[in-house]
Amino acid sequence: MTLFLKRLRSRTRKLLGIGKRPKRHRDLKARFTHVYRGKTWKSSESASGPGSTRDSGSVRQALIALAQVVSVYDIQSVADLPCGDLNWMPTFLKQNPKIDYIGYDIVDALIAANRRAFPGYAFRVLDITREIPARADLIFSKDLVNHLLERDVWSAVANMVRSGADYVMITSNSDPVPNIELPENVAGSSRPLNLQISPYDFPTPLYDDGYLVMWRSQDLAFVLDRAA
Repeated sequence: MTLFLKRLRSRTRKLLGIGKRPKRHRDLKARFTHVYRGKTWKSSESASGPGSTRDSGSVRQALIALAQVVSVYDIQSVADLPCGDLNWMPTFLKQNPKIDYIGYDIVDALIAANRRAFPGYAFRVLDITREIPARADLIFSKDLVNHLLERDVWSAVANMVRSGADYVMITSNSDPVPNIELPENVAGSSRPLNLQISPYDFPTPLYDDGYLVMWRSQDLAFVLDRAA
């Protein structure tokens, strides 16, 4: 095969995506920055993907869950982790203007954009698998753990507990199928994750709608022994 034909074949395969391997990243910051800059989750409304569009079922469910637990458990402060591009959260915050809110995300450019767009709220760059957030009554973590490797799930939840939060609400799918591991640090990879079955076996929660589940932090203290 001539050099010209080899180059033509290579270019054609690249354009068609044939044989293309998912891009692997050295750490979570690089991985999620790649997702943000490359619009990996392909939503015209939100950089955080279709699960963060205001008319999505998951957002409607999140608004119901937050309204219920804030009222029942007298929540005064919320740490949103990850906050993403804050596409829908202002709806909740406008309905609850006395809530002390802070949004965390691992992507520097995303936090910078949020600070410009929403100067009335606090934002901070944070890698929850390595850092402990400031204390809040409730840590709200929508669509995070399903994007993490198992070791990072343990580390993330452990740091939520270490923060001293009274409650932790996390996406935990009620799917009965076994939990599976993700490929190593690959772009926007995800899977359903049920924290109430093996290998996590979290205890009976205070709130569970099949998508968002809330526990008292003290009931998750056992994760500290499992975190990396």
